[in-house]
Amino acid sequence: MSINPDTLKQLRKERNLSQQALAERCEQINSSRVSKRTIARIETGETPPDRVRAHTVESLARALDVTSEALGKPSSEVSDEDWKKSGYTPIRVLLPDAARQNYRWVLHHYEIQFHDLVEAAPWMFTLLAEMSLAERRQRLAAAGEAFETAMSQLPGHLRHGNNARSDFENACIDEERSLASRDIFGNEILASAEGSLVCDPFDPNEGNPFVGFLTELAEKVDRAAIDSEHIELPYGGGVPRWPVFENWLSDLTGGDYWAGFAMKNVRVGIADMPEDLKAVEKTPERVAWLIDKIPPEVREKEEMSKAERRAKFSEIKI
Repeated sequence: MSINPDTLKQLRKERNLSQQALAERCEQINSSRVSKRTIARIETGETPPDRVRAHTVESLARALDVTSEALGKPSSEVSDEDWKKSGYTPIRVLLPDAARQNYRWVLHHYEIQFHDLVEAAPWMFTLLAEMSLAERRQRLAAAGEAFETAMSQLPGHLRHGNNARSDFENACIDEERSLASRDIFGNEILASAEGSLVCDPFDPNEGNPFVGFLTELAEKVDRAAIDSEHIELPYGGGVPRWPVFENWLSDLTGGDYWAGFAMKNVRVGIADMPEDLKAVEKTPERVAWLIDKIPPEVREKEEMSKAERRAKFSEIKI
């Protein structure tokens, strides 16, 4: 048995564990003590990979929820089958650059690991979706009470206002059907309006019930983190595209294009930024520091791309 130092370090960091936390986890799970010093010696190579004791390999593997064999391989050589034996299913997805940036800013601001964020995504979405449905149920009930109150207040000579009751009740039936099927995007409502004399309740290219809920929710939180004005609905409805920490990034870069480019496209670690540059009054110096991190060849390539985009745009006839 052996342990690959880089693989051990990578797996530990992916699980957001310090060396001390991993040592404690070994004792909790295996009732076997592996000291922080032992882990440090393995990760630095001070203890040769093939000299690690068998019980230490097994204890660390169980604590990290991988096989002993996988722990001994370079991370690049750990196969899908190795991961499956440990209860993991490797997935590979293509992320748009905007989504990649969203992940990066979330990881930075909340000190969470990427795999934890991916694991949390289903219950986070479920929670938001169910919150949106619960709010719609409350609004539907409140609308019914308000309608009855309004009808009761009509004077006798305006009782013909009750003609609106049928339209209101039909709308309530559409909403109840939508809620019963967990129709967060309103597709059921649109379907119920097909072939009827009324117009569609909303345009899915402009919004939907779930986006409306998210927008209202965003208006109650810090705009530096997420701004309702930045929400973008994909054509045909569905889940919006929505940059996070856009206002924070603008403040950090002073709105400068190249400083923003450095943050988004160059591996500039915010933790590497000198503390004295993070103050508001140091924006010019911070911007210059960020721009200086762009390799000349990367900037040249981006300038060429910008020129090509401008040329294509100028060819568009308005």
